[in-house]
Amino acid sequence: MTRFIFLLILFGVGYLLYHLYGKKLISQGPKGLVKPALILLFAIVLLAVATGRANAIFALIGGLVAAAWRVAPLLMRFYPQIRQFLHRSGAQQHSTAGASRVTTATLAMTLDHQTGQIDGSITSGSFAGRTLSSLNLTELEHFYEFCIKKDPEAVRLLDAYIQKVHPEAAQHWAGAGQQSTPAEEAGISLDDAWNILGLSPGASKAEITRAHRTLMTKLHPDKGGNDYLATRVNQAKDRLLAELNK
Repeated sequence: MTRFIFLLILFGVGYLLYHLYGKKLISQGPKGLVKPALILLFAIVLLAVATGRANAIFALIGGLVAAAWRVAPLLMRFYPQIRQFLHRSGAQQHSTAGASRVTTATLAMTLDHQTGQIDGSITSGSFAGRTLSSLNLTELEHFYEFCIKKDPEAVRLLDAYIQKVHPEAAQHWAGAGQQSTPAEEAGISLDDAWNILGLSPGASKAEITRAHRTLMTKLHPDKGGNDYLATRVNQAKDRLLAELNK
């Protein structure tokens, strides 16, 4: 009976942790999976102790450590080749299924190339430290008004976010950022161009073209996208191609 109560409590705690933290961590990708994996491992160890199978778990861990110790010299021997292969694979994956990033003084906006999901991290003001997706419409409107006064370029990004995520609200109070911004008029820096296309320095012309094409299928105004973001993506492509042709 005591063991059943313990398992029930363990299940309840795991369920609560998943809904409070697990979903958010998993949405962050591979890096976000580290903490859930450690929590799951800890839960498995507790479960093994509660059911009297701890010895089997520790024996399995010992076997894995011994196997890793035997394989380690082989991995070290071929480490340069493995690293080069992973670098090429990572660069290709990043160029075809990465994330674009546009930053201003108050906002860092990201766009997932695969899903088309858009979000932003607020870096200044009373909502600093929060994401756009965590704001309700009232808070989002307050942040929008703050950006009108402090960061016109962020207003253009907010317009894009609102049009995509809250289209029902866009016609009521969004649109104040339709005027051009200093950053838009001044062109684009090389670092910004890499970030906007979601590429790393050294990407080829084909990778630049492919990333541009992927983004434009999601951002072009004729396909429900946003004029400002489409303009920035075009600027990024032109900037990088010009750099390659030097």
